[in-house]
Amino acid sequence: MLAHPRKPCRSGTATVECALVLLFVLVPLMIGVWEVGRLVFCQQVIVTACREGARLAAQGKTVNSTGAPTAINIATGTPNVKETVFFALVTGGLPGLDRSYVFSKIQFQFLTPYVKKNSSDPDPTEPFNAQKGQPFRLSLSMDWNQVRWIDLGFLRERQIAYQVDWRVLVDEPFDVVTALPSWNVAP
Repeated sequence: MLAHPRKPCRSGTATVECALVLLFVLVPLMIGVWEVGRLVFCQQVIVTACREGARLAAQGKTVNSTGAPTAINIATGTPNVKETVFFALVTGGLPGLDRSYVFSKIQFQFLTPYVKKNSSDPDPTEPFNAQKGQPFRLSLSMDWNQVRWIDLGFLRERQIAYQVDWRVLVDEPFDVVTALPSWNVAP
């Protein structure tokens, strides 16, 4: 009778191979998907914040709770464009941002020169003194390192940026007549 040589026992080989595949292939893949998902999320929050700021700036003036008109400024007063952008970033899911850092990354500029109706008209530097229909640009550019969760080197992104071009939608000046009209009705 011939003796058959015994094959070496390979129990557990599949487990080790599976562990190596998970460790070196699937884990980096999942982390990469997580990083890209965070990048897309942060981009969407920045887009929304920039559009909210531009929407406020386009109003030029708004009516406050007492019924008085309130001028919209870029960085001063309440409400203002930079504060609106910062609030939209924080409520959108980026709460750890520094206010002064965000304010330094917001840029506001008018795209066309102001057409003066008379020589005493000032050049607009704030949204409230712009002309109706005058285009402007609001841009926000943030460092990716300020909003990322992890840095394993999968993404080489440096900045997340967005800009929106909008037009000022201020109303034409008008007078409000508070007196009710009277009709003389003959009997």
